[in-house]
Amino acid sequence: MSRKFLFISLPLIFVFILTFTHELNAQTYNWHPLEAEGNATERHENALVKAGNKIILIGGRGLKAIDIYDTQAKEWTEGTQPPFEIHHIQVVELDGLVYVVGAMTGGWPYETSLSHILIYDPVLDEWAIGPEIPAERRRGGAGAVVYNDKIYLVCGIINGHTSGWVNWFDEFNPKTNEWRKLPNAPRARDHLHAAVADNKLVVAGGRRSGYEGGGFETTVKQTNVYDFETGEWTELSSPEGDIPTERAGIAAAVHNGHVLIIGGESGIQQTAHNEVEILDLSTETWESLPSLQRGRHGTQAIYFDNMIVTGAGSGDRGGGPELTSFEIFSSEENPDIPDNPLTKAELTITSEKIVFSENSSGSQELTLSSQNGNQASLIEYIQLDNTSDFTINLPMKTPFVLTPGHQIPIEITRNSSSTGSSEATLFVKSLGGSEPLTVTISVADQ
Repeated sequence: MSRKFLFISLPLIFVFILTFTHELNAQTYNWHPLEAEGNATERHENALVKAGNKIILIGGRGLKAIDIYDTQAKEWTEGTQPPFEIHHIQVVELDGLVYVVGAMTGGWPYETSLSHILIYDPVLDEWAIGPEIPAERRRGGAGAVVYNDKIYLVCGIINGHTSGWVNWFDEFNPKTNEWRKLPNAPRARDHLHAAVADNKLVVAGGRRSGYEGGGFETTVKQTNVYDFETGEWTELSSPEGDIPTERAGIAAAVHNGHVLIIGGESGIQQTAHNEVEILDLSTETWESLPSLQRGRHGTQAIYFDNMIVTGAGSGDRGGGPELTSFEIFSSEENPDIPDNPLTKAELTITSEKIVFSENSSGSQELTLSSQNGNQASLIEYIQLDNTSDFTINLPMKTPFVLTPGHQIPIEITRNSSSTGSSEATLFVKSLGGSEPLTVTISVADQ
């Protein structure tokens, strides 16, 4: 009897130990005020992103300069404002550059979707207008994530707050400027953020703005998951897989390999939600985590080194009060954040001079490389000052991003119609105030 009893009980004890350990670990983490000198600007429907040692607060209703939190000095300073108003965004960082891939601009309720990607360089503190977004895929209030060095945009709304919520799913490759349509998500929704864990994209929360005249009440409870390895969408079983607290204007993050949905707004209460709920992808079930110190919606959360930071946003559903407080989810108060500075990579070109023979109309190739450093460069233009006698052939249109350790070919062709001793200069200009790289092109005298 004793052996049988022991055989049956050991698995139960093991499950109890695992459960107790999970709960114990969860209890060691809580939300604490983010230690800081100074304050960020109050705003909502904004974005938040970490790039190197900077936490950057971007956009929101109205045209506002960005706020930059130095994780080592623990202080706020002001940065450059975007070229125009941007809000209802989830921005992403890739290779040290910050991307705004889907957003709205203008006033409620007929906001306009952005026509181009915006790129911010935190080392230079400069903005640039990037590649055009396909006209038929523009929207705001969508979820944006990075996976395997590509940016993914899911769901959103195309007609401000009036109508046009979509279930679109797209991929943008910053290295090639290619935009690709992917299979639609099972459900359309807007006012959401997304996150990736265990090679899966999780879409939870959000609403259908303007649906049958509704506003805060049109929240979506179902959870959709895209598996990057299989390329398939699934919808988790109800009710276990449904988000426990339906809300929109949420933030999303990852902790210990699980996706968290943070804060939000809904029709059931005036105050913004402070709930934090976590999805265990292995069991496809939700649990509650410690609540935010201050309920908020219309902002973003960032996660790094098993910590999460969120802040700003609106304290009530709708547009106010706009908040300046920030919170960090960590195992201790005032935790040290690892020092990970960004260093701009160096751009080089294989030669400063090209010489064609007088009777030649062929091509010669240069190589533009990005070396050293850990931050990509935005190439604004590559141009010739003499397009009658010479032609450039590039693998992609400018502007484009060149990441550290990569290179691209630049082919220069002497046109067959060229006569005489013609000359030209090639200019390669990256974002920033530095002078362009130049290559002198000439034809040898015979």
